[in-house]
Amino acid sequence: MYIVLVTFISSFLWRVRGGLRFGDKKLPLNKIWYAVFFSIIICLAEGFSLDLALTAFVAAYAGYQLYGWGVYVSRIYNGKDVDHNVDKECELIDDLLLPLHISIKGNMVYLREYPKIFGFVGTCLTGLILTFLMGLAAQSVSFMFWGLGMGPCYWLGSIAEKYYPLGKEGWNWGEYIFGFYLGLGYYICFLS
Repeated sequence: MYIVLVTFISSFLWRVRGGLRFGDKKLPLNKIWYAVFFSIIICLAEGFSLDLALTAFVAAYAGYQLYGWGVYVSRIYNGKDVDHNVDKECELIDDLLLPLHISIKGNMVYLREYPKIFGFVGTCLTGLILTFLMGLAAQSVSFMFWGLGMGPCYWLGSIAEKYYPLGKEGWNWGEYIFGFYLGLGYYICFLS
């Protein structure tokens, strides 16, 4: 029963963080609640201390507020061409992905020429940075790499959107799914 509670709260709060609207209004301080939730989870797992609570809060909040990932997720959904001069989100990820290429019979083929794959890989790396920071705060090596599943979660959002539209090409579904996936990671890595 505990796993159900953790995963569903995580799913809901990740969607709130993404801008879930109630009528025409967002929840006040919508970006804060997920970091508070993560801080509570870590304190439940490790025992409460102010240092641990603050560290977990800052790690989560910084992990998802440091930079955007809209270019990556939107490319999973719409497959629009990537303009390497304009479409930039996170310098660390962009510096890896934008120049990435292979040479086939003398022709350079860039990852950015395949926008859906580019977006998928960028979203996976976004998740890795997020959970790496959170895993450091929690001192959990296994959780540090949990975020690599962000790409598949948002991709599944695009599939779910075809069957039951929530809007934004599947972005809303992706947030619910990734939030659920993060909650599953908390249960497996910290609470079980």
